[in-house]
Amino acid sequence: MGRQAAQSGGPQTKEKRYMAQIPNTRALTASTDGSDAGTVFNVNTATKQVQIPNGASIQFYSDAYATATGQLTGSGPVSAMSATSPDPGAGGTIATAGVGVALVTPAAARTGIILQAGTVNGQEVWVVNQGAAANTLTFHTTPATSNVADSATEPAIAGLKARKYVWVSAVSLWYPAQ
Repeated sequence: MGRQAAQSGGPQTKEKRYMAQIPNTRALTASTDGSDAGTVFNVNTATKQVQIPNGASIQFYSDAYATATGQLTGSGPVSAMSATSPDPGAGGTIATAGVGVALVTPAAARTGIILQAGTVNGQEVWVVNQGAAANTLTFHTTPATSNVADSATEPAIAGLKARKYVWVSAVSLWYPAQ
């Protein structure tokens, strides 16, 4: 495809560039050793696929390779897990920013808990209570405070249990996936 002639005084249309105009099963490949066994990335224009073979995965970061935020593997997406498992304390907040799995280890049963507001509509987070079975987490009963829909009737999260929540930006609340 060549350049089109500029119309009098009009903008010039740039040439479109195409990769592998002829279907190619190895249009762009990255390998650790140059062999099929070492291939970790391939663009196959014959099947119109980006391929991640040999157990390789795609890792996402929120900064210059310091904070992992998620991973895509052959078995599906893997959420980033919080680096620590704090005791939120009574009326404390469980952090959700940048994680898909929020670990907490309450030293005793805790009430008045707040789930930090989500950052993206549709964000999902698992709250994992690593405390003893009796060390439950009960959300603040006011949804506007706890950020959890119907928090007054939301059952406590027992120790050694986990619960998934989905953030809905339109109402600024987490909804339990039960």
